[in-house]
Amino acid sequence: MGYGDAPPIADATPNPIVEVGLEATINDRFFFQVNPEEQYVGTYHRHEDGTLMAGLGVIGGIHEMNPEQIIFQKIGDDDIKQTRERVSDIFYKLWFESNTLDEQDILDMQTTIRDGIKQTGRNEDEPLVFYKKDRNTLESRKDLGDEVSNEGFERICQHIFSNNIVNNLENMFSIEETEFITSDNQQAVNYKLRFANGTFHQNIFIAKKVGDTFTDVLNLSQLTKPKVGTRINPTKAREILDTNIFELLPNQTTRQDTINSFFNEFNELIGPKPSFQDVDGDGAGEFPTNYEQDEQSRISYENQRNAFITRLDKQAEGDTNNQGKTLESMRNKLNTYLGDADNVIDILNDSRPEYQNVSEGFLKIRKPNQAIILRAPNNDLLEFQKDDSYLIDGFTITMWVRFVSKTSEGTLFNFGNPLVDGGVGLRLDTKVNRYEGKDYRYIRLMVRDKQNNFYDNHFGASTNLNRFSQRSYGGNANTVYGAYGFYDNDNNIIYDEDTGRSVSYYPNIHEAFPQVSTNRLDEWYFICATYNPDVVELDYNNQESWMRRNKQYWLNHVSGLDEEGKEIIVPFSGQGARCKVELISRSDLLNARGYIGRPLTIVSKLEDSLEEELETDEDSSDSDDSTAQESNPPIASFLSTEKDWTTLGQPEEDLIQEEEEPPTYN
Repeated sequence: MGYGDAPPIADATPNPIVEVGLEATINDRFFFQVNPEEQYVGTYHRHEDGTLMAGLGVIGGIHEMNPEQIIFQKIGDDDIKQTRERVSDIFYKLWFESNTLDEQDILDMQTTIRDGIKQTGRNEDEPLVFYKKDRNTLESRKDLGDEVSNEGFERICQHIFSNNIVNNLENMFSIEETEFITSDNQQAVNYKLRFANGTFHQNIFIAKKVGDTFTDVLNLSQLTKPKVGTRINPTKAREILDTNIFELLPNQTTRQDTINSFFNEFNELIGPKPSFQDVDGDGAGEFPTNYEQDEQSRISYENQRNAFITRLDKQAEGDTNNQGKTLESMRNKLNTYLGDADNVIDILNDSRPEYQNVSEGFLKIRKPNQAIILRAPNNDLLEFQKDDSYLIDGFTITMWVRFVSKTSEGTLFNFGNPLVDGGVGLRLDTKVNRYEGKDYRYIRLMVRDKQNNFYDNHFGASTNLNRFSQRSYGGNANTVYGAYGFYDNDNNIIYDEDTGRSVSYYPNIHEAFPQVSTNRLDEWYFICATYNPDVVELDYNNQESWMRRNKQYWLNHVSGLDEEGKEIIVPFSGQGARCKVELISRSDLLNARGYIGRPLTIVSKLEDSLEEELETDEDSSDSDDSTAQESNPPIASFLSTEKDWTTLGQPEEDLIQEEEEPPTYN
C-alpha cells in the first residue's frame, strides 16, 4: 500500500495555511503520518507546501508542524503504478548518465540467490535476479534492512500523483555525491537521489561505494552488459537450422461457426424447462411446480460446475455477477427485435349469429315537438299516481334512445315538475358538457317528493368531484341555486363565449353521471332509470369523507369499510343514491348475448389519434348555429328557472332517429 505526501524537510521558510474547511470521509482514506494504520475522519486544512493537517485552521495562519496531526491520503497501487514506473525510469537514466560502470561494478550492484537467500553482488557464474517491474528494485530496499528509501520513494510518487505533475518531471530529479573517509581510512562516496518541487524536497539513499567496490546499493539486476563472443559457428548452425521460417496459423473460424457454437452452448446452458401448472384454467401454465429445484440448478444459487443460466431477474437480485444475464432479461431484449413477429394481427372469422328482431312493429315519432301523453280513462289517475305509488313504492323507466347529434340536450321522460321549489314529479333527461375541447353526454334522473326533498342520480368522481352538497335541482335552472353551481352576476348568467353555455363551478360535471359516447351516433342505447325510496341516502353533512368520491357507494354496492379500510362490495347495500340510471348500448348487449354487435377488435394508439382528428373535422361541420342547414340537428336549451326546457329548432329529431327500426328483445 502506498502512502500520501510526507511533510517537507524542515527549514526556516514560512509555511502558511492556504486552504481550510476540507472534510475527510471514510471513503477518502486519510491516515495519520505517525501511525499509517489509524484512519482519520473529520475536518482538515492544507499548508502552502502541500502538507495536510487535522483540524479547521485559519487562512494565512502559521503554526508549529505537529507530526501527530499530519495526515496523508492512501492511494491504491492500481491508481499510482504508472507514476512509480516513470520515477524508476528517471532514476536509472540519471544513474547511468552520472556514472560509468565497468563489468565488475555491474556485478557488484546486481542481485543473486546464494544459499537460498537474495544477496547483493554476484559472480559471473551465479544466477541473476530479474524483477517484473523496474520500480520493484527501489521498493525492495527492505532486503538491505533500510526502509527509509522505500518510504522516500513512495512519498515522491504520491506527491507527483497527487499534484498531477507531467511536464518537466525529469528536471526535478538529481543525483548528489558526498565524499567521506571511512573509519578504516578508505575513500568512500554516498549517492543520493534528490527530488525538489517548490517547497517539497525528498532525498533517497541509493548507493555507497568504498574504494572501488559498491557496498550498500539498490538492486540493478534489470541491467546487463552485452558481451560479444564466438560460441556459435554460423556455418555449422546453417547446416542444422532451417532458416526458411513459415508462420503457423490455426484454423480460422467463420462467422457461421461462431453462431453455431453460440447456439450449441446456449442449448447446454439454458437448462431444462420448469414444469408449469394451469391454476386459472385458461389453458396456459403459469405456476412452476418445481420452482425450488429449478432455482437451485441455476448459477445465481450456487456457482456449480454444471449450473445453468439464471431463469428470472428476481433470482439474480443478490448476484451482481449475473444481473442482466438471465433468461428473463434475454427474453425482454429479444422482444425489442421481434416487433414484426410478435404483433401479427390474425383476422378471425366472426361466427356469431345476427340477431333478428322479434316484435311485429314499433311506434315512430316523425314530427318535431311530438310526444306520447299517457292518460287514464275518465280523467282518473294512472296506476303509478295512485296513493303516490311512484314516490312511496318507487318506479323503473326503461326506453331505447338514439342520439344523432353530439350536442343535443332534452327531456326523455317527464311527470309533474320537479325542477321548481315546491314542485312534485320526476324527470329523465340528457345533458352535454364541453370539457377540454370535447363534448360529453350524460343522463340524469331527478325526483322531488311532496316533502320538497330533491334526489338525483349523480355520484362522486375519483378525480376532483365530491358528492354535491347542494344537489342538482334539475340542472335547468342556471343560477347559483341550481345547475351544480353555475356562475351568475347579479342574476345575469355568465355564458362561455365559445360554447354559449353557462359557466359552471364544476367544469367536469359529466364525470359524476353515467355517460353516453358522443362518437357513436349510429348506436342505440337501452336506458333503465330507477328510484328506490327504501335506500338510505345521507345528506352531505352526514356523509363520511370516503363516501363522497366513491362511485360504487352511491350505486348501492358498498356497505362500508373493513378493518383495513377497504370497501365491502355487495350486490345491494341499501345505502347510497335513491336515483340510479344504468344504460347499455345495443352492440354491447348483443355481444354479451353472443350475437354480432360490434367487431371485437383492439384499436392501436395510432388509430385512436387518427380517429380524434376525424372527430375534430366532424365537429367543425356540426354547427350549433340556428342558421345551419336543415340536415343539421337542432339545439335544445334551458332558459328559465321555472320553465321546462325550451327548444330552438326541432328537439325531438335530435333524440329519435326515424329511418332505423329500434331494437326489441325477448
